[in-house]
Amino acid sequence: MSAEMVQNGVTTETPKARELSATAPWKWLARAWTDYQRAPVLCAGYGLLFVAVGYAIFFGLSALGLTAAIPVAIGAFALLGPLAAAGLYALARGYERGEKPGWRDMVFVKAESSMQVAYLGVFLMIGLFVWTLCALTLLVIFAVRADMPAGEFTNFAIGTTRGLSLLTIGTLVGGLIAFAIYAVSAFSIPMLIDRQTNFATAMAASVNTVKEQPKPMLLWAWIIAASVAVGAVTLLFAFVILFPLIGLATWHGYRDAFGS
Repeated sequence: MSAEMVQNGVTTETPKARELSATAPWKWLARAWTDYQRAPVLCAGYGLLFVAVGYAIFFGLSALGLTAAIPVAIGAFALLGPLAAAGLYALARGYERGEKPGWRDMVFVKAESSMQVAYLGVFLMIGLFVWTLCALTLLVIFAVRADMPAGEFTNFAIGTTRGLSLLTIGTLVGGLIAFAIYAVSAFSIPMLIDRQTNFATAMAASVNTVKEQPKPMLLWAWIIAASVAVGAVTLLFAFVILFPLIGLATWHGYRDAFGS
């Protein structure tokens, strides 16, 4: 490997994903379900923790009278899912290695590039800031009060022209930002946990995979989006199962694409 590809012992060459089948995400989910069944208490507990944080955001904003900001905050929280799932990556990695991982392995994740994970986390936070700024700007443009009661906000959103315009434009803008975050984080965090590299290289590898293999990666994006929708409809409770499954499947997707 050339000197330009190694800096301070860290690989900077952007790895190329092997070719994935168009239906590969379903295989990742099947493997994830196997892992979930091996540690149902750990996985469900991890999912419950994710749900608990979501409810803390909901009730916290409700107590402050910021009902209209709840969808924005919950959406921003969901975008942190790839980072929040680090413990699930550690669980799947442990089973892959023939180990018996426990809750300590999930809480104190041993990453090969731990500082780079932190740097990527900062990058994702910037993305969430952009998401939040755009959402709040739209609320201001469409004259939505942050203290609008939930019922009044719902009636406004689905029963008025301005409300429907807000939903349409917000969905388009939010979808574009969410997809950009998905592209850079689809496999980058598992890669930083698995190997010594930098966050820019990991993000580039993730984006390249999405760009060069759209069929499986768009299917995976659709599965994640559908899971988020189901979670929202069930008042987050479905995430007790869905969040661990998506996290475990992400690890298997990364290994399918970049594993030895």
